[in-house]
Amino acid sequence: MTETDNKTRYGRIVVIFIALAIVIAAFVLFITMNNERISEQNTKYLQGSTEQSARRISEWMTDSQTEIKLLSSMYESTLSSVDEISADGIEQLANYTKFDYTTISLADGRTIDDRGQVADASDREYFVRGFEGESGVCAVDNSLFYDDLSVVFYTPLFFEGDVVGVISGAYREDSMEKFLRTYIFGEQTNTYLLARNGDVMAHSSITYTNGVKNAVDLYLEEDSSGNISRNDLESSLENGVSVTFNYVGDSGSGTAYVMPIENYDWLIMRTFPNSITDGMQSRANAVGLMLVALVGGALALVAGFLLVQVMRQRRKLLSESEHVTSIVNSSLALFQRFAVIDLVDNTYEYLKDEGIKDDLPRNGEYHMFRYYWQTRFCDDEEAERMKAELMPEFIRENLTPDVSHLYFEYRLKDPETDEVRWLQASMLPLQRDAAKQVTSVLLSVQDVTDVKEREIANRIALEDAFREAERASRAKTDFLNSMSHDIRTPMNSIMGLTAIASMYLDDPERVKDCLTKITASSRHLLGLINEVLDMAKIESGNLGLSEEDFDLPETVESLLSIMTPQVNDKKLNLKVEIADIQHEHVVGDPMRLQQVFVNIMGNSVKFTPEGGTVSLRIKELPSRVKGSGCYEFTFSDTGCGMSEDFVKTVFEPFTRANDSRVTKVEGTGLGMSIVRSVVNLMNGTIDVKSKLGEGTTFTVTVYMKLRDGDDQDLTPLEGLRVLVADDEEAAAESACEVLKSIGMEPDYVLSGEDAVEAVRHSVEDERSYVAVILDWKMPGKSGIEAAREIREIVSDDMPIIILSAYDWTAVEQEARSVGVDAFIAKPLFKSRLVHVMKGLLTSEEESEPTSEYEVLKQSDFSGHRVLLTEDNSIAAAIALDIMGMTGLEVDHAENGRIAVEKLLDAEPGYYDLVFMDIQMPVMNGYESASAIRAAAEGKGLDDTTITPRPDLGEIPIVALTADAFADDVARARAAGMNAHMSKPMEIELLVKTLKEWL
Repeated sequence: MTETDNKTRYGRIVVIFIALAIVIAAFVLFITMNNERISEQNTKYLQGSTEQSARRISEWMTDSQTEIKLLSSMYESTLSSVDEISADGIEQLANYTKFDYTTISLADGRTIDDRGQVADASDREYFVRGFEGESGVCAVDNSLFYDDLSVVFYTPLFFEGDVVGVISGAYREDSMEKFLRTYIFGEQTNTYLLARNGDVMAHSSITYTNGVKNAVDLYLEEDSSGNISRNDLESSLENGVSVTFNYVGDSGSGTAYVMPIENYDWLIMRTFPNSITDGMQSRANAVGLMLVALVGGALALVAGFLLVQVMRQRRKLLSESEHVTSIVNSSLALFQRFAVIDLVDNTYEYLKDEGIKDDLPRNGEYHMFRYYWQTRFCDDEEAERMKAELMPEFIRENLTPDVSHLYFEYRLKDPETDEVRWLQASMLPLQRDAAKQVTSVLLSVQDVTDVKEREIANRIALEDAFREAERASRAKTDFLNSMSHDIRTPMNSIMGLTAIASMYLDDPERVKDCLTKITASSRHLLGLINEVLDMAKIESGNLGLSEEDFDLPETVESLLSIMTPQVNDKKLNLKVEIADIQHEHVVGDPMRLQQVFVNIMGNSVKFTPEGGTVSLRIKELPSRVKGSGCYEFTFSDTGCGMSEDFVKTVFEPFTRANDSRVTKVEGTGLGMSIVRSVVNLMNGTIDVKSKLGEGTTFTVTVYMKLRDGDDQDLTPLEGLRVLVADDEEAAAESACEVLKSIGMEPDYVLSGEDAVEAVRHSVEDERSYVAVILDWKMPGKSGIEAAREIREIVSDDMPIIILSAYDWTAVEQEARSVGVDAFIAKPLFKSRLVHVMKGLLTSEEESEPTSEYEVLKQSDFSGHRVLLTEDNSIAAAIALDIMGMTGLEVDHAENGRIAVEKLLDAEPGYYDLVFMDIQMPVMNGYESASAIRAAAEGKGLDDTTITPRPDLGEIPIVALTADAFADDVARARAAGMNAHMSKPMEIELLVKTLKEWL
């Protein structure tokens, strides 16, 4: 080996040792810096964690203070005298708080907690300050009842402006420890609440019992690196200034951070044990050591790796060259054209010229290139833009060294086919001169027509969706504005009328008038709320229909009784007729059907001007569904009508016409949407035709299951002659068809004068009619005037009946005085006609309608006892009064659990029926009904075993609740209830239910 080789070898050894020394020095420096970084990072983490906890504790203390004040206010509202202060009241209210225990202290120091324990608190800070009228929070190291460290929130209890007690709520030591417990990187750290003198008020520390009574007890003396002085620590605590210090305790040493709690004189202190920091540093140093080992190994492998690498490099370069060539060829396939443009010589050369015809050479002058494409741009504006952007000056000015490429997007039109294509072009710099100015560029062109068309289609779709969302948003905003006005209107009426009634308590008539108007406003308000709730049910897909037996005439009469006052108020003409009604007894949801009718006819009344006409025509159509009847209801009016555009959206929610004629009409804009949804659920259809200024016609077709009606003996009516008088020929013919269907022989005339003459001639020809049916309102001689003259011709034995779609109570007295025997409401249903005719001609009495008060007075359920379960005291008081008027003995339970306990404690048969509310605390109605039924099998409350009570399996349970939807009824029955009544309570339904189950 030569001397040169030895020098080279020694030189390499020295280089290796120097490199190793550098690695070791770097490792030591790394460890030092890493340890400092971790310590600094952990200190910041400690401060950030403590600040978050301080905010949370401040919010918790504020919430607790608010809660104890609310508790005092609630308790105060229950007092009628100071003597009523007792443990029972605080025990009931304590159920609604989060405190571990709640107390009330009286003026003599006697203190009662929510478990009935009694002690003397006269020496307690919260007692003294509370009776001084202060509210606040304090900590006690030996609580009054549990002898542990507790945090107490207190506030005075006022009665008639004087402090009569102090109410406090406390969190015990265990609760505070759980609340303050914190983990950092999986290890529990200690958190303390401190007073300004450093005393511990609450803690999460397991070391508290080992003597940490004051934060200064943990202080590590000043010889600890970076630690503050003891005096500075005590001063910071006293002044409520954030401070960090090193500590040592039974559980080890570390760093502590103290900061004030906002809005309170307390401080929070959290510790960060050195064990966590040491562990983090050890792990990081281990990683560094491993890195040094890896670097050392890497140095050993470098030489061999470099040798192998040189040998492989040549083969790799060849492979990469082939790969790059493949990529370039694949990229070229994505583009139609490539051209190199020389901006100095003003020339171009196409590398790829797909789609270019022979009239443009593959290379040539650049100004010819620009002219060729300028003539093919889609329009003049685009041609001018591209003409400017293809200029050499524009390219040099914009393709600066910090710009990687220029991007163009344009359209080209084929001059022969007029086909328009979208293209994207990019210019990339190829060469630059000494001044970094571009001298040649590569132009690439790609056809993006398909992508652009999809982009345009998506943009149009997004714009359409945006406009639709904006329209829906405006509609909902308008709806909320409308609802705000519409709800306030009846609310203002209710509040105003209530005030008026209170001022005229000695004037029964004035009070009765106010109550009547309050009832009307309340029903209007309930209708608005029901529409919103129905719409929510529809949008969530939960709207359902019930199936119950009902009579079509009753539903129609109910509709007319609702709408007639509104019709009369607006002086409208009401026309109602039926045609070919063969089946009056059906199965369906009468409430929803009436909701449809009221919404449609209500709109007709709202939007028809005074003197107009509102019509209803009912017809039974041939049914294509076996076992079901098909019914067509046609609602027409001569109102303001709707535009063609609005007709298309009339069934959309929140929609109201933007028309000065209707903007002052109250409504939610939800009615017609609900109508369509209900009709769809009934497998029906709804159609609307309208014209501005002429009126609107809604046609509703629904299918309802048929049921057998009561068989009636029509023999006594067969062959009897009846005269019908109605100024509308269609209505008269319809009435005659109904009379013929029950076996009678009708004639009809079209005026009151003709009716009088027809009766006179029948008497003269000795072919007298057995009854006369007169329309109330006819031109010329009205029904009552005609009745007066007819009664002078015939005996008192021949019935005279008034037929009208209007409420006849206004003229009942006059009608009776001229000899009218009965009244039949339009439309003339077969069952109603048979009922009246048999009552008049065969001595069958017709029951007269009574008021709700009379219904209650006529109902006698004496000797029966029911259990009313209702948590709302006002609702319970109302129900107790109403039920008591029927002679019932009523017991009251405040929630479902109490109801079950009362039934279990009572002898079998003590209660005859249970009315059950649904939404209640402790135990709701469904749970209570299930528990009552389970008691029949020997299962008591809380899964206990009891003696079976078979009577509780049979006792009727009736849901009395505001949950009034079809699925609510089904859920009540599934829970074991027998029937369902919705709130507000209807008197007639209450009596009907009591008769059914008692």
